Amino acid sequence: MADELDIEPVRLCDAANEVEATLIVNLLSDDGIPARSDATQASGVFGGLPFESGHGVYVQPQHARRALEVLSNYPHFQDLKNVHQPTSD
Repeated sequence: MADELDIEPVRLCDAANEVEATLIVNLLSDDGIPARSDATQASGVFGGLPFESGHGVYVQPQHARRALEVLSNYPHFQDLKNVHQPTSD
């Protein structure tokens, strides 16, 4: 069985901006689902704005279905863009 760190994460969804991406990552982490976004804390240091669009949220494939279930409990996240559709196992 491959180590979880060796498995390529899937892009779960696109967040509207860095703030939303951080919120999604935190909600998933609070539920025990490791997640990350391609938004970085340092972007503001280099002139980026926390409201710049187009940030992806990533999880391990085995956590994608549960992550979407968690997000479905929050009305704000009903219309996420480019949502990953997990295959049935």
